[in-house]
Amino acid sequence: MPSANQLTVERITVFPVKSCHYVELSECEVDNMGIKHDRRFMIINADTNRFVTQRKYSSLCLLRPSFDEAQNILTLNADGQEPLTLPLKQDLSKLERREVRLWKSALNVFDMGDEAAQWLSEFLRNHVEHDIRNNHNKDDPIREDDPIIPARLVTLDDPKNGVYSRPAHPKLNGAHSSFTDWSPISFGFSSSLKELNKGMVETGFSKGEEIPMIRFRNNITISGTLPWEEDEWLVVKVGGVTMYILQPLGRCSVPGIDQDTGNKKLWDGKGPIDYLKMTRKFAEEPNDGQFCCDVVPLTTGKIRVGDRVEVLERIPQEYRCGPLPRSAVLGEE
Repeated sequence: MPSANQLTVERITVFPVKSCHYVELSECEVDNMGIKHDRRFMIINADTNRFVTQRKYSSLCLLRPSFDEAQNILTLNADGQEPLTLPLKQDLSKLERREVRLWKSALNVFDMGDEAAQWLSEFLRNHVEHDIRNNHNKDDPIREDDPIIPARLVTLDDPKNGVYSRPAHPKLNGAHSSFTDWSPISFGFSSSLKELNKGMVETGFSKGEEIPMIRFRNNITISGTLPWEEDEWLVVKVGGVTMYILQPLGRCSVPGIDQDTGNKKLWDGKGPIDYLKMTRKFAEEPNDGQFCCDVVPLTTGKIRVGDRVEVLERIPQEYRCGPLPRSAVLGEE
């Protein structure tokens, strides 16, 4: 049943450099790759040409990007280092092209140069102890004798120019994802977060602690819905932009990291992902715990905090697939 409340945009958040600190906005522009200035830069390991994230280096959320669109400036900030200023929009003809891997995607991107690479390597060197102490990747931990990875900063071009290509959906021509994990945009929902926190606290799972929405690194937070109402959404209009809801978003271990301190925040070795796997597991993705939504824009335009959100189409009842009951997840009779 839909909420009787007015649905509104509560918060807009972008992450200029993938897996680094966030920037809050009062308004944003949506283009063919999602929210402008969201994850248009990414750190890679030059030895492997693969992306680098908080899944291994939790200190990355201490790297605080900022940008000034009018001055065409991207600034990388970190304690103990001089800020590094780079062009926000570059003359790509002057940058070296390289092929990198983001999950299973092979992407043609542009290298931001040696100065940025040296700054990033210094940042990682300064935070080795932090990353060892806050390791949450049991399969690929950081060790004291590990060499500092040769980090590089890369950026992308508009897919319309024919170099960068990462289609967001096979049937939505022209819509691409930037350096996000999956979809161009992600939605979070205040009422669902409240319900998640209530469950974790009341069951004793989180030792009385609640977590903020920023742990899930979503772009747009929507208020006024019923808890988990988003499971039945298909097409919505946010401000003046129409969007298609792809799927619930399967979570990783990153919500177990405090996004302002980079510190691991677990309870008896378990984090939000473990609770979500018990309470928000869908049959289609049985290994995931779902929270937030993957979204593709169908149109472009501006969105502002306070804008109205209108549900244009819902998934027909016969096609809705809610989470598995907890008894099924835990194997209870």
